[in-house]
Amino acid sequence: MVLDQRLQQYIQAGQTAISNDLLQHYHEIGMDNDDLALYLQVTRIQNQGDAATPKILAQILHVTESVVVTRLKSLITRELMAIAATTKQVETYDFTPMIAKLLQGQQVSVQPIMSDGKSTRREIFQTLEAEFGRPLTPMEMQTVGHWFDQDHFEPDLMLLAIQEAVANNARSLRYIETILVNWQRDNIKTATQAQIAKQKRRGVTYTYDNLF
Repeated sequence: MVLDQRLQQYIQAGQTAISNDLLQHYHEIGMDNDDLALYLQVTRIQNQGDAATPKILAQILHVTESVVVTRLKSLITRELMAIAATTKQVETYDFTPMIAKLLQGQQVSVQPIMSDGKSTRREIFQTLEAEFGRPLTPMEMQTVGHWFDQDHFEPDLMLLAIQEAVANNARSLRYIETILVNWQRDNIKTATQAQIAKQKRRGVTYTYDNLF
């Protein structure tokens, strides 16, 4: 009877498909065994229509939530995963970037991303986490990644914008991004230029209206 019940549970649980090509080449695109296990669990949960929260993933993988969050951030940083959507504080994960790297035969660089020998992406993450007093969420990690990869903001300007936000007691990525967009619009490309502009505009508080 117990065996019959277990068999029924096994059948009702369904199956999760995984590409054999991924199983053969996941190391070549910078994934390790823990990454693969996390990918499988996230895929399974999301395919069932549920939210793959760090808490649930931690329970399944028998690790702490902190370990799961760190691993998710790492997948985003290594461009193996993206945030597809966020609703009611629940994030949906998209592994299309991972598949793209697999199809293109790309290997993930283990070198930190640099910008003319200046501040690294890692330093920006660490600075934000220190100022916010908490770890960045995967969505926030992706936003900062866009600053580098899509907006092409200079890291030195990012650090200065963070300082501006902290000075104005506005610890949010949206506020920091507004400052950076204003500087980009004004053709400010260096920290020195930003400091000069700051002196000229002393007393000006950045708001979302400054974008237009």
